[in-house]
Amino acid sequence: MKRIITFLLLILINPVFSQSVDLDPYSFNVSYVNLPPKPVVDRKNRTYHLALNPTSIALFKDAKDNLEYNFSIDGFKNVPSGGYFEIAVDLWDPITLPLGVRKVENKVKDSNGKERIEVSFVSGVKVRELGSFSVKCASDASFNRKYSLENSFTIENSFSNPDDARKFIDVEMYAVRSNYLSRVASSMDVRLNRDYGYSVEQISDYVWILDSKKHPEYDSSVKALSSIKAIFNKMEYNEDVAPLKKELEPVIEYFKGIDKTYAEDERRHRKLRYEAYFNLAVIYHYLDMPDESDIWCDKLIENKYDASDGKSMKLKNESLREIFAVNQVTSRHMDVEARTNGVKEEEVDVANFDPNYFLKNDPKYQLVSLILTTNDTVSGYAKIRALENLDRKISVSIPDENGNHNHIFKTYFADQVTRLVIRENDFYSTVSFKEALRAGSKPVFRFVREILNGKTISLYGYQNSEIIIKKQNEAFGASTSSVGWQMNTKSKFAELARPCPKLAARANGTEFQNDLNSLMKFVEALDACK
Repeated sequence: MKRIITFLLLILINPVFSQSVDLDPYSFNVSYVNLPPKPVVDRKNRTYHLALNPTSIALFKDAKDNLEYNFSIDGFKNVPSGGYFEIAVDLWDPITLPLGVRKVENKVKDSNGKERIEVSFVSGVKVRELGSFSVKCASDASFNRKYSLENSFTIENSFSNPDDARKFIDVEMYAVRSNYLSRVASSMDVRLNRDYGYSVEQISDYVWILDSKKHPEYDSSVKALSSIKAIFNKMEYNEDVAPLKKELEPVIEYFKGIDKTYAEDERRHRKLRYEAYFNLAVIYHYLDMPDESDIWCDKLIENKYDASDGKSMKLKNESLREIFAVNQVTSRHMDVEARTNGVKEEEVDVANFDPNYFLKNDPKYQLVSLILTTNDTVSGYAKIRALENLDRKISVSIPDENGNHNHIFKTYFADQVTRLVIRENDFYSTVSFKEALRAGSKPVFRFVREILNGKTISLYGYQNSEIIIKKQNEAFGASTSSVGWQMNTKSKFAELARPCPKLAARANGTEFQNDLNSLMKFVEALDACK
């Protein structure tokens, strides 16, 4: 009887030991400026102009306009001349080698297990691109650097008849050259921003929150999560984080208290301390306080629940201190020329501007409408030549004080737009996808022409050269010109047809090829599947 009473007393004194400790990750949003490893510290010097060598201009008509429109350095102004940086570009005509048509025979089994020979015809083009671009800074030679544009790749596809295979070679020979400037602009954009750009980041990260409803800390943990999400959601890349730190003080004190309340070397106590230490390390990191974050990283490591998280966060904090030192700042939150910097800052002499000039009367411009991610609608005029080469952004006129459209423009990036209407039955959406011909590229939002919107899959055209396929419930699209689609066309169709066994069986045959007609036929068949 005495043992039973003692056991009951232990339960009453310390009920926490009877409660499970389950932790789940919950996301929150933050915004800040991604600081460059090679900064131009004085903001007034963050300007650049583009210079192409004469040979490049002769080879590629409108090359300068094309590059200026499709690349920019975040945080910099693009000026007509006299920029702190000169971006000197040397372009070479791509070298293309047709690989001819080869016949391929594969043994396949039908649905009854009967073996047969399936014949296909493979054709392709081998490509080698040369050229370079350089950063030249007359005021500080330490910024000078040359970047190679050398790139080699092979484009191949499989067809059911040799005529289509031969046509593919001709089409790709033309497409390689016509898309060369887009690939150059993409390379310049990625590499120059990586080294010098001040890009605005809007990302999500996570904290660990107690998910055991019967645990005495559950309500407090959920309340802390609500505060973290609400407060960090107020974060702006160009505003001081001090007010946010003050608002987070009750949350910080709550997690610090866990360290004292659950101090035993017992797994459930260590797990609760892990939650508190991890969350404090993350909170201080995004408040631009790496030293304070390290204090809780060290506790994470000493706690021996999941020491690797503490070690990885310490590496992030060290990188943050290093980038602060290089940029001569103590915060990632500052005002920069964000996102719209890609537009060349032209000087317009309004006083001498023709008062009778209106874009609606200029045949080089087209009236368009944008539906923004904010659900606002913007109508204005855009250059027809720019519309023919839509990629990652579009410049649209905005009315002056009298409501007229003449010389004032605003640039919108694809990730700020949901739909673009050029004319009746000519619609563009914005889709994030990887560039097909550049290995290691990341998904980027681009303007793509709507071709077919199915129930589960949509098809889009990108610059009249690539077909983009996207599932309705997925965040990213895929280019059917990518290596994955070219080399595994049949398996790609079969994977998409998985919800419909009958269509999946057809996809394993030769009915569907990697061309627009087949893709449209496939999407329509998938929609009709019961």
